[in-house]
Amino acid sequence: MLKELVLKFGKLKINTLTKYPSILTLHQLGEKGKLKSELTTPIENEVLYATEKIDGTNTRIICFGDEYLIGAREFVLHHSDDLYFDNSQGIVEGIRNLRVPIPKTELLTVIYGEFFGGKTSANAKCYGQDKNGFRVFDIAVYNDLSILELSQEEISRWRERETEVGITYGQNFLTRFEMLSKFPDFDFVPQVEFDLGDLSHKTILENLKLFIPLTKVALSDSATKRAEGVVLRNESRSKILKVRFEDYERTLR
Repeated sequence: MLKELVLKFGKLKINTLTKYPSILTLHQLGEKGKLKSELTTPIENEVLYATEKIDGTNTRIICFGDEYLIGAREFVLHHSDDLYFDNSQGIVEGIRNLRVPIPKTELLTVIYGEFFGGKTSANAKCYGQDKNGFRVFDIAVYNDLSILELSQEEISRWRERETEVGITYGQNFLTRFEMLSKFPDFDFVPQVEFDLGDLSHKTILENLKLFIPLTKVALSDSATKRAEGVVLRNESRSKILKVRFEDYERTLR
């Protein structure tokens, strides 16, 4: 099923269709990476939940029938029947070594997660450089694959387009309940109780220190345990925003 899609539409279209969309910062970025007081996206009256933002390598597992593809943030790397194989960043072998469960699905389903620790990034030491981990942060299901009939550029615009009030997303994401109930074998990113307070830079940084002073996913005793921040989402994923320590520390320095 999946191999047929790849051969019919090409790997580049499948890659574009299944990428995780871009995420804006909560506050607008200004000069020299400092944050402005304005928000990128209106969130008044929105119910948002927070999960830990893990600093690793964005990884996706694209499932359809009993086949799967493994990809990084930008590229599809491997097909389950060795249609192609690329172990860039150690992702494919890492997913195999961790024995990450890969489900059989009736619909094209993409598991989005963070592969972290080990030698995955400059901040792998935060989690432990002697081990790797994988945590799922989102899952999307594609009910209608006719989108693949469009051009690659049109698929990209369908997936995400930036507007004056944030990014509009096209993918169909599962709710938290659906993810946990349909895919109980996965380890998910930790949920974080988080309060935006008055939305000032000072309050956001204070609340990051209060609610996630250390990472919740350290892999070994050697981990420095510094947390990167949180990601805010609503259940429909019409709002997805990142809140990082470094942005607020730089702004208030």
